[in-house]
Amino acid sequence: MNTSRRVFSIASALLICALLGWKLANWRSGGDASQFPNQPIQVVVPYAAGGGTDTFVRIIEKSVSLNDDFTQPIVVLNQPGGGSTIGGRYVLGSRPDGYRILCNNDALITAQLSGIASFGHEELTPIAQLGTMSLVLIVREDSPYQDLVALLEQAKTDPNSIRFGADVGSPAYFYARELEETNPGSVFNYISTGGGQKRYTQILGGHLDVGIFSVGEYVGYRSPEGTPPSQNITAIAILTGERNPSIPEVRTATEQGFPIDNGNSYYWFAPKGTPPETLGKLREILDTSRRDPTVVAELKKLSITPDYREGEELDQYLMNKKRSLEKFAVSPPTGLPNFPVWVIGIVMGLVVIVSLKNKQARGQKTTTSSGDRRLAIGAIAILVVYVASLQIGASYLYATVPAIFLIGMAIARGAKEKLLPVAQLALLFSLGSEFIFTEIFSVPLP
Repeated sequence: MNTSRRVFSIASALLICALLGWKLANWRSGGDASQFPNQPIQVVVPYAAGGGTDTFVRIIEKSVSLNDDFTQPIVVLNQPGGGSTIGGRYVLGSRPDGYRILCNNDALITAQLSGIASFGHEELTPIAQLGTMSLVLIVREDSPYQDLVALLEQAKTDPNSIRFGADVGSPAYFYARELEETNPGSVFNYISTGGGQKRYTQILGGHLDVGIFSVGEYVGYRSPEGTPPSQNITAIAILTGERNPSIPEVRTATEQGFPIDNGNSYYWFAPKGTPPETLGKLREILDTSRRDPTVVAELKKLSITPDYREGEELDQYLMNKKRSLEKFAVSPPTGLPNFPVWVIGIVMGLVVIVSLKNKQARGQKTTTSSGDRRLAIGAIAILVVYVASLQIGASYLYATVPAIFLIGMAIARGAKEKLLPVAQLALLFSLGSEFIFTEIFSVPLP
């Protein structure tokens, strides 16, 4: 080994030792509940950025970052997809140390009842319920259904004639089913629409008769006075038990003779096994934030009530909420393929097909070209496994080190003299990138 290589090897080893020391210190302190928190807290939002839940969490995030009593920030990690189940599973399989928690709404309950998710709130540890959205029924302003009586009577007289915008399995679908039950014989025609913007557009376009929105969405979507009724929306009922101060003129469903009291609440969860001391600190952070005047003002703009529950009260609340919706449970889909396995299988199949095609087109290969092809196939296989492991919740470090090492040894064609340099490279890159992302940029990694 020449001098430059020896210096590089020694420097790499020293840097790796330093990074391992940093990792070990974080691991030890992360497992000490009495020192919680001493690193950023990841809050997984199982929806895309910009949505209602994301907006709500970022209000809390800002409050925490500006509070001098909290030394560590909250970092929002968006994990959309699967009807909020991808983000839920991400937290479900996380280490129970309080550094990765979940914020979701009633979709966590309805996803399980509709068969979208195989787990519910029972598989997680509730931290607190903070914030409830008031919900309203919206129709176009020139609709013949200007109150709940007219809407439900039409749904009873002519079942399935009312086109109701609600994705089957969503909280809105379950709340609409409860509304049907208050007027026996009423049946809505449910149409999947996606997000609130799409429902709003389809109501204005006459493709839907009614939909459920939060009060904040309704206030934001409603056009100014003087807008033609065919181009505007109106609220015909509030589904929560009391009128909302943002729209005091809109009567509740109960006031109109249909007893229903439903809002969409935000819940904060930690993995099972999280220490009580850690849960207590997380509750302190949330409880302090909800009292922040800035948070109160921001939530008021969104018509979100900053109500709060924890402990046995929250456990009972979740149990009652689930029990009230169980009767409307949707039969789970059967026979759905395991999509990750299929994707990996298809990719590997394409690699094999391409290799066979190349062999047929070029005839007998030289040893070098054949080796290159095997190298390419091996590298693709390693990358597929690496990406798949991250998607199912594997640790960034534990997935990245073997992936880089295997690819490096494949490139070196298994040369024994390359074993140490490749191992150093794998450790240095993995530990170094984790340090840069987490400590310098505060970017959460799996």
